Amino acid sequence: MKDKTTSRLTRFFRILAGLLLLPLGACAIFNARYNRWERKVTRNEDDVADFAEEFHQGEGKTAILMIHGFGDGPGAWKGLAPALANKGFHCRAIRLPGWGEPVEVKRGIERKDWLMKIETEVAQLQAGHEHVVVMAHSMGACLAGFMAQSGRLNADALILYAPMFAVSDARSPILPTRRWHAIGSAILPDDMVVESLFQDDARVGEPRPKTERDPFVPLHVFDVLYDLMDDFMEQEARVDLPVCLVLPGEDRVVRSDVSRAWFEKLDAPVKTLREQKEAGHVLPLDLHFDRESDRVALWLRKNIKGPDHEAN
Repeated sequence: MKDKTTSRLTRFFRILAGLLLLPLGACAIFNARYNRWERKVTRNEDDVADFAEEFHQGEGKTAILMIHGFGDGPGAWKGLAPALANKGFHCRAIRLPGWGEPVEVKRGIERKDWLMKIETEVAQLQAGHEHVVVMAHSMGACLAGFMAQSGRLNADALILYAPMFAVSDARSPILPTRRWHAIGSAILPDDMVVESLFQDDARVGEPRPKTERDPFVPLHVFDVLYDLMDDFMEQEARVDLPVCLVLPGEDRVVRSDVSRAWFEKLDAPVKTLREQKEAGHVLPLDLHFDRESDRVALWLRKNIKGPDHEAN
């Protein structure tokens, strides 16, 4: 009996030691990989990675504010922005706070920082343009949708590419994605750096190297992301501006079925759903830029109302 009790206690303490050492080992591994990635990244004087620098292109009465997704930056629009600029639009690709910045900055990021950035950019574009369109991808699309449904997006139209309303389990081993997040939140420190081990979910173009994305994120930012998705889904599916939803043929990052269900319920003055079967999740980089800019220009010409709007 004594031997059995000793054996159970030994097994218990081994498991306990493993659980205690797991976070320490994971922290050390991810920190080492982050430091190695950091040495390959070029930063400007503001400590922003070169792939995450904001840019604008084109002139026109209609401005398009471009918002990137999770772990990404303005570079997601490097193909579509010039194509739209050639059609007479002013394109402004922004960087959401934290992304492309050192991990110490990300640790202090909250949802309000992203929302304030978008509101400020929309207001600045409105000061110099007759119309402002918000075009957003993935997490950025969830942010824009959340703002539109809460009446905080003062724009003339909304174009959403593969919005992150719910995360797919397609790339999650054994357990659902949110279950892994719950486990990680319970045993890992809130400020621990976590690395995304996945490539771009692209079906047409080549996946970008990690030196052109931002794969290292404090666990805290995942909490912010999941809270955003939950709060979005609890809102009434109603907006006061035209909405175009663009989905890929296959998405292994977010759940397209949730986006479709939201679209079916959506109450909007105009709503359009397009499926680009050839593309993957990274739609802004996985579409034919000239053809997509033609589709966007035609849709805006039909659906932005106002006597001053010209065919761009």
